[in-house]
Amino acid sequence: MDIKPQQAVEEEIEVRPTLWTRDYILICLSSMFIFLAFHMYLPTLPVYMEKIGGMSELAGWPIAGLTLGAVLIRPLAGWALDTYGRKAILFGGILLFLLPSIIYIWMVPAMILVVLRIVQGLGWGIGNTASNTVASDIVPRKRLGEGMGFFTITLTLPLAISPAVGLWLIEEHSFSLMFAIAVLLIVISMLLLLFIKLPHFEKRTAKVALVFMEKAALRPAMIILALTITYSSVISFFPLYAFQQGVPATGLFFTALAVSTMVIRPLSGIIVDRMGKEGYNFVVLLGCIGLFISMIIIARVATVSQVILGGAIYGAGFGFLQPAMLALCLNSVPPEKRGAANATYWTAYDIGVAAGSVLWGPVAVALGYKTMFELTLVPVAIACFLYFMKKRSPESPVPGT
Repeated sequence: MDIKPQQAVEEEIEVRPTLWTRDYILICLSSMFIFLAFHMYLPTLPVYMEKIGGMSELAGWPIAGLTLGAVLIRPLAGWALDTYGRKAILFGGILLFLLPSIIYIWMVPAMILVVLRIVQGLGWGIGNTASNTVASDIVPRKRLGEGMGFFTITLTLPLAISPAVGLWLIEEHSFSLMFAIAVLLIVISMLLLLFIKLPHFEKRTAKVALVFMEKAALRPAMIILALTITYSSVISFFPLYAFQQGVPATGLFFTALAVSTMVIRPLSGIIVDRMGKEGYNFVVLLGCIGLFISMIIIARVATVSQVILGGAIYGAGFGFLQPAMLALCLNSVPPEKRGAANATYWTAYDIGVAAGSVLWGPVAVALGYKTMFELTLVPVAIACFLYFMKKRSPESPVPGT
């Protein structure tokens, strides 16, 4: 048996590039702080519409307004990022997200808040697309799946903390204080950006056509769209269903979901980086199986243990799939097109969440929550079909690329 010399072993170890650089840590922290503010708004603005505006029937409009603004601007943001560079656009996007937050402190009328949320959605679409693009620039290509897996934890960790904090602030103190704290979090995010040193970016000298969808990244984006249609059913309607079933411990569901997602996302990235095509196949299959099992449990939930189990398995399934699809989008394009690829991915993500929020409500009213959750298996099956039934080309390193 041949034994490699110590020098050869050391050289192999050195080939693995460093992930946890100062710039990578800073972009992760910056993203985490803005997501802390973002998730603080999700459960509290519907309450604002009801208590301050007296418009309970329009409680979902703040979320719809933000989604509308983000979807409209993401393609333009991706084009601008690939044409003019990253940092200034990222900073400008977060600034645009910040300004309406400052105005909220003065307790504006409900309909003005909705208009401002559209403006904030423009800032969110620019800032979130740019933040993901900057992270993908900083992460070494050989560790892209792992790096983006850890980066997406900056979305999940705030989801486990901010909604509860936001609700506590408006119940025990005031909306104004909650808005002021959100402003502080966004400002901290902006300050962290000042210390990030990005890889050199060559501005394009030739005119670049504005594309609304990056074709090479379209398949994984369509897969995440199908998956988020199911995801929106859980986020929007599980608390109502659990209460109807006499199992009000929905906080434990979202805690279990967030914890399992945080554990699995980096693991998913490591698997696809190490195993390539077979790694993608493995995590997609495992993720789809997890979503199938969890939705069956959720549709029949009757005990607290089922609430926790359903949340944990769902979080694991989505945790396997989401970073893998993001890595597929980014690996399908050269570095100078990552802005467009990120825009394509996150536009599909937003559309899936918005479409699911609109679609599943009438289904639940007509057929009941149990049947509705069973029907959410259909988009998961479609996502699985889109991935595994792609006609493979010999040069494709992984499915979907």
